[in-house]
Amino acid sequence: MTMNSVVKKLNNKGVTLVELLVTVVLLTLVTGLISLAIDFGVRSFNKSNRKAEGQILCATLAASIKDELRYAKNVQGDDLGSLKFFSTNISVKNCSFSIADEGGNPVESGFIMLSTPQGEYDMVPKKTYVYDLKAKFTSFERDLTQPNPNFFKVGIQVLTQDDQIIAEEEFVVETLNG
Repeated sequence: MTMNSVVKKLNNKGVTLVELLVTVVLLTLVTGLISLAIDFGVRSFNKSNRKAEGQILCATLAASIKDELRYAKNVQGDDLGSLKFFSTNISVKNCSFSIADEGGNPVESGFIMLSTPQGEYDMVPKKTYVYDLKAKFTSFERDLTQPNPNFFKVGIQVLTQDDQIIAEEEFVVETLNG
């Protein structure tokens, strides 16, 4: 080989078809892996965020129900179906708790409401039910056989639309005003 032929081969600046195909395949694989990693990260973030928001919603609902029951007056009934009380927060009698959907229809799990003769009030704003979360009571009982029947045992669950439990809380609250 002469020096001219070696220089001529090194000056060949084109890319062969095989090199081009290998480059395209490698770029496709790398792009696919990056896309899968981003998708996994977004799903993990959404799941984690939904769980955190569910825990916040559960704690907020529990605090709101505790406050309502703690300062209620003239409490009658021993379970969720028969409960009636005077709400000192809104100064209305014959109040109770209910669960409603977006349209205000009674459902097993949805928005926890304070039902009054004048209408229903949100226990917490509906905007706090993010990620299509919903809530329900798991227990609500008052033991009238005890010497002090002013204690309620209440359980709340926050669920996803497909009824997966995100957060739950059970608590006992004493009605201070009887």
